[in-house]
Parts: sequence; structure tokens; C-alpha cells
Amino acid sequence: MENKYTKILVAVDGSRQAEWAFHNAVAIAKRNDKAELYVASVIDSTIATSGLSDPYIFNSFFNKTKELVDSYVNYAKESGLTKVHAIVEHGIPKIVLSEDIVDENDIDLVVCGSSGLTGLKRMIMGSVSEGIVRHSKSDVIIIKQQSIPEDFTHEISLKFQVEN
Repeated sequence: MENKYTKILVAVDGSRQAEWAFHNAVAIAKRNDKAELYVASVIDSTIATSGLSDPYIFNSFFNKTKELVDSYVNYAKESGLTKVHAIVEHGIPKIVLSEDIVDENDIDLVVCGSSGLTGLKRMIMGSVSEGIVRHSKSDVIIIKQQSIPEDFTHEISLKFQVEN
């Protein structure tokens, strides 16, 4: 017997792997009587020490992120889902995704890609996907790079010229 999910959160950042996670989340939502889908992107608060601390630059980045998330939402609706929500937050991604959004929306499944931070920053902060697995009270599905079909292209995020 499999779990019945009613509220699914997918974390997106514009990468190929996140888009594959998104497609998996849409498929899971469809298999679960068109469960609600929450598409979220979290702007890392550590950017406050970078050029994004300027309000104009931050607002521009926030708006671009919102456009990206809205594109995913529109795709999910065009795929037949009716209850799709866009979330763009600012904070520590692994906390916002694993605790804040999950708790506020009673999420019962989180889907995200496994790739994330590398090097010293990862040693200090830990990866987002690792943080979600450790801290989320809901089930978590991590999409591995190796599971993405070779011929898959991330068409939604490519419109925004987001780097892999």
C-alpha cells in the first residue's frame, strides 16, 4: 500500500535537476487525485552580504524568481492540476523549505533535487536537500542527477536563462 499525498511541495531554483523534480512532483500529484501542489523557491538570506543587499537589486531578483515560480505554476495547471500555489520566500532555504512552508501549509510530501552547495559553504551550512531530509516532518523524495533522462531539457527555466 502506498501513501496518499494531499499536499506536495516542490523546491525549484531554475536548474535542470529542479525542473526534473518539478515534473516528478506534478506526476505524483496527478496520481494522488490531483493533490495540491506548492511550487517554492527560497532566496538565500546569505545574499544579504552580497550586491543583492541593495533594495533595487534584491527586488529585481525577487521579481525574476517570482516569474520563474509562476511559470512552473502555469505549466502545472496546463498539465491538469487545479490546486497549484506559488511561494517565493527569503531566508535560510533548508529551514524555510523543511519547516516553515511545510508547517504553514500542512505539507505531507517534499520533492527536491539533490544538487546544492559545494566546498566550504556546504561544510558550514550543509546542503538544502540534506537539511530538508533531516528537519522535515513530512516524507521527502530527493531527485538524483543520475535519474534524469539524457534527452530531458529544462524548457521552463531556460526561458529565464538560469544557470545549471
